[in-house]
Amino acid sequence: MKKGYEERKQIMNLKKKHGARRLAVLVTSFVLCINSMPIHAEDSVEDLEQQTNTLKNQVNDLNSEITSVSEELQDLVMKINSTKEAMEATAYDLANAEVNEKNQYEDMKLRIKQIYENGDFGYLEFLCSAEDMNDLLNKADFVKAVNEYDRQKLQELIDIRNSIEETQNELKDEEVTLNNLQVTLNKKQADLQTKLSQAEKDLSATSEQLASAKAAIKAAEEAAKKKAEQEAKEREEAAKEQVAQKPSAPSTPSAPPSGGSSSGSGSSGGSSQGGNYLGVFKITHYCPCSICCGPNGGNYTASGTRPTAGRTIAVDKRVIPFGTKVVINGHTYVAEDSGGAIKGNRIDIFVNTHQEALNKGVYYAKVYKQ
Repeated sequence: MKKGYEERKQIMNLKKKHGARRLAVLVTSFVLCINSMPIHAEDSVEDLEQQTNTLKNQVNDLNSEITSVSEELQDLVMKINSTKEAMEATAYDLANAEVNEKNQYEDMKLRIKQIYENGDFGYLEFLCSAEDMNDLLNKADFVKAVNEYDRQKLQELIDIRNSIEETQNELKDEEVTLNNLQVTLNKKQADLQTKLSQAEKDLSATSEQLASAKAAIKAAEEAAKKKAEQEAKEREEAAKEQVAQKPSAPSTPSAPPSGGSSSGSGSSGGSSQGGNYLGVFKITHYCPCSICCGPNGGNYTASGTRPTAGRTIAVDKRVIPFGTKVVINGHTYVAEDSGGAIKGNRIDIFVNTHQEALNKGVYYAKVYKQ
């Protein structure tokens, strides 16, 4: 019966191991799929951030151009309105000039008609009525002055009308030019508005893609964190199961542990896995920094030696006495240090840097006494 019980227990343990392995494979596959995302996501985030900045600059430039064109249009509209007002005033002046010219011309014709055709008393009689030669010359000069005045006045009015017509034509040409410029600026403004609308759409789409990429990175980081936690939990459960199945190492009575784990560097040769089996130990790592050893630690171990990477380990002296050589994963270490957190089946391996300690992490391994 005892034999059958042990066989059933072994079968159950095998099932648990296979189940744990299948779960580990599934979790690893899932995380590997997600872990492929951050690489592309990070590249995509960098590209999208550059695109976003480019589009923002483009939108700002287009807004500046639109503002400039709008100001030009406002100035142009004011000029067009001023030109129209000037054209209206010129048209009024031209109409008056034409009326004045026509009136002057009619007055001149009337006087000429009076001189040569009409009236009981004409200019000829006016001249003949001169009392002497001086009077005759004076009257002749008067008649000549009247005729010259009429012709001069008429010519002045004609010149005024021609000048007003010329100004009117110039204003018409200016109006045509300003209207054409207004059409050009309106088209330019419409084109800029179209470009701005498209740039804003592109900016909105790129911003959404950037947010999605950042969310993907965050999700991948969380998945990686969960994967690491799951793996650590599985290793711890596997180690506990191994410890439960095999006898733990005999403890060696000694004085209570003193001091924190010290640090240093050095080397020790490898060894085969031969020797007395001490059990499965939780393996951690420490370095000479103040985080691991405190402000006063780092130069000497609890046993008085200088810590050396590849040789020095911190142990619970009640489990592994100082000076004991142990083999971990084929490498031989010497128990030279101890620490307040090093209790029972736990070994702290000394390394040179804190980053190296973090990289090596925590795991469980079989330990043999050499």
